[in-house]
Amino acid sequence: NLKQDFPLTESKAKNLLLKNSVSLAPAREEFAVKVNSKLVLEQQGFFNDEVFGNSGPLPPKVGQSTTFTVIWELKNYYNDLRNVKIKAVLPSFVSLTGQLFPRDSSFVFDSQSREIIWEVGEVQAGQGVGGEGPSLSFQVSLNPSASQQGQTAEIINKSQAFGDDTWTQNAVASAVQTLTTGLLSDEGFTSSQGIVQ
Repeated sequence: NLKQDFPLTESKAKNLLLKNSVSLAPAREEFAVKVNSKLVLEQQGFFNDEVFGNSGPLPPKVGQSTTFTVIWELKNYYNDLRNVKIKAVLPSFVSLTGQLFPRDSSFVFDSQSREIIWEVGEVQAGQGVGGEGPSLSFQVSLNPSASQQGQTAEIINKSQAFGDDTWTQNAVASAVQTLTTGLLSDEGFTSSQGIVQ
């Protein structure tokens, strides 16, 4: 078995193969193990955003809408991937505004499960590693309820990226923590600014 925390490198290494020889005289056997790609999902939330121009009170206020920009970025180490998707769930008090960049992205929302899905497709080895990779920005609107007063509110949860490794034929995945109003990436932002008033 390979370690789960296989070291990541900025190299252009592709389709890695680990070989090991075992000798028990007179027998000798060589073992080869294909190394899975490493898919990394990064998720950020912003209030101050020049792309969509967010609005509303910050800190958020009960009964009032505040918009935020969510950015997903992917890094893919080692092997080409196919059928790459990112899925997440929107809380009941969060809605999509329809603002999306790039506009032609395959992005869908299931109103029953409240699941959003970005179908990325193919991601080449090394994309996002030391250079530009697949990324998506979308805007959401938060309308907190009275039960959330005095605490941070979830913006998006259960975000997970997954795809199929073309080299090893295995599924690979990456998940990130729930994004809340207390975890925004704005410069100078403090978590107290995310507490619902």
